[in-house]
Amino acid sequence: MKLLTHSSTKLFGVACPIEKASVIIIPVPWEVTVSSRSGTALGPESILRASYELGTMTRHGASGIQELGVAMLPIPHDWKTLSDTLRHHTVGYIHAMELGFEKSSLKKSIVKKIDHYAYQLKEDIKAKALAYLKEDKLVGILGGDHSVPLGLIEALAEFHNNFCVLQIDAHPGLRKAYRGFQYSHASIMHNVLQLPHITRLVQVGLRSYTTQDLQVIAAEEGRIFPFFDSDFKRERFQGVTWEKICATIIDTLPERIYISFDIDGLDAKLCPSTGTPVPGGLEFDEVCYLFEQIVEAGKKIVGFDLCEVAPGENMDWDAQVGSRILYKLAMVMGASQGKTFLG
Repeated sequence: MKLLTHSSTKLFGVACPIEKASVIIIPVPWEVTVSSRSGTALGPESILRASYELGTMTRHGASGIQELGVAMLPIPHDWKTLSDTLRHHTVGYIHAMELGFEKSSLKKSIVKKIDHYAYQLKEDIKAKALAYLKEDKLVGILGGDHSVPLGLIEALAEFHNNFCVLQIDAHPGLRKAYRGFQYSHASIMHNVLQLPHITRLVQVGLRSYTTQDLQVIAAEEGRIFPFFDSDFKRERFQGVTWEKICATIIDTLPERIYISFDIDGLDAKLCPSTGTPVPGGLEFDEVCYLFEQIVEAGKKIVGFDLCEVAPGENMDWDAQVGSRILYKLAMVMGASQGKTFLG
């Protein structure tokens, strides 16, 4: 299955043919099971548009983006149309469950339908990712809600005997079949942990979780390594440097890392339109520094996703932040693999 003849978009204002790109971005405009505000299905398009305005120079000169080569596939509008159609079914169902109403026959019908299409989406993403991985490309996912990277992670599991998932997120994502949906955004890390190739899950920035989440984390001691935002803040108030905190995080990471980035891991001022913003969170410069330190430590970033970016009404702030995070993820992945340099 060879996909190198597909066209690409002009991500970051740079026209990069797919055959010359080292990094392939697969956009996934999907938000079927989101339980709060919608809009993240528009994330790929809004980030693409915002990326045209991104300055790619650093204070040291050129950034290496053209040397690396980053190509984003065209946004699959059929996925967006299907997501919108299915979303109409899930909104009423989720609202009814929140009010305490539950009709078993309706539940089974809706859940079965949503899980069917979500599985098809996962398999489609997996097939695309595998095709590019076999061409020695690096692959990233641009969501969409946080359910969408599972296909890429499964594809990477076929290429690597083991690797770690580094999750930047306000929420653990450890619910089993949240609201009944097997492939819910709130179940992404539960699903990831079913893969034996995932040796550990390092969660950074957690600040919204349940008793059930904490029980799962405790039960998976030695495989899940949580870093809570409240602990970061307390340490910073006590004079601990972010450099030292990053070193502690990096000490938990093995050689190969997949980065799963939910934008709500950042301070809410940087992503006010995301579906479930939470007070607190990481600063933009803090995550950039963490990623750079991971590369400096000699770790290999094997893939990534960026999810839950939602454009605000009549504003593009969320997309501007998202485009810069996407740029940083692509650059540090390339640098970690020796395909470019950090500016």
